[in-house]
Amino acid sequence: MNIGIMTVNGFEFHPNARFREEAARSGHQIMLIDPYGMGCTFDPKGPGVFMDTDTGIPDLVMPRQGSPMGEYGFVLLRQFAALGLPLVNSIEGVTIARNQFISLQQLSLAGLPVPDSAFVTREDLFFAAVQRLGGFPVVAKQVDGMGGDGVVMLNTREEADIFLGTCLIPQKGLVVQAFLDPRDRTDLRVLVIAGKVAGAMALTPVPGQFKANIHQQAKARPFDLPESLKGMAVSAARACRLDIAGVDMMVRPGHGAVISEVNYSPGFRGLEQATGLNIAGMILDHVVHLLPGFK
Repeated sequence: MNIGIMTVNGFEFHPNARFREEAARSGHQIMLIDPYGMGCTFDPKGPGVFMDTDTGIPDLVMPRQGSPMGEYGFVLLRQFAALGLPLVNSIEGVTIARNQFISLQQLSLAGLPVPDSAFVTREDLFFAAVQRLGGFPVVAKQVDGMGGDGVVMLNTREEADIFLGTCLIPQKGLVVQAFLDPRDRTDLRVLVIAGKVAGAMALTPVPGQFKANIHQQAKARPFDLPESLKGMAVSAARACRLDIAGVDMMVRPGHGAVISEVNYSPGFRGLEQATGLNIAGMILDHVVHLLPGFK
């Protein structure tokens, strides 16, 4: 099978390198698809795609461009769907998960706990949201941030004024959330594949940092997830229409867990290192069995 991965990164990027390694073990191939290096066509023969080099088209496509995927990414995904290629994850799932507030909407509508949150497009609405959330400090997030990028803690109105002056884009909006002190919470990353928990880890931010992301140098350790949180993670993936999902949770004693984010193209370097699990192999095993010839 020729497995296409839609990404702007090369094989030096950890997930892509691991996918190629595991695909080779099982006799499959990985084809990296730069969405900005492929064109789409319609002619009397129907839909088509083309590139500078004639490498053919994959048997299946995994969208893994992350939250910053632009509109052309969706054009290309629809073109692949028109060609009859399976997509893992689906266009609907990618649409939900690439926007942090839309994913919170889906989670909340499914009855799942999320942090107290607001979505704003103007400075006056931001400060009204801060008041509704109980005052400073608050966490502000870009809707298309990933790996902890685009996430800041704002402690005062003065800090907020500076941040909003440069980072609030009305056309995109901004997520504002109540601040949960990392000293009083446990941060979890749970990987869900095909409705089952594949692995989980706990993340500890570096001293002085409030973001618990591997990308932000957080320390990871394996975590034995209780059944209640397994069910919550699986429900979160289902609510966001995702076959493969990275589900981020924050657990506070006496308060339970909230789901802070759901990612449709989760990295897994930290999870593999912390748990010893072959996450790349698990994902590919699920993917290859989606085609009729491999069932």
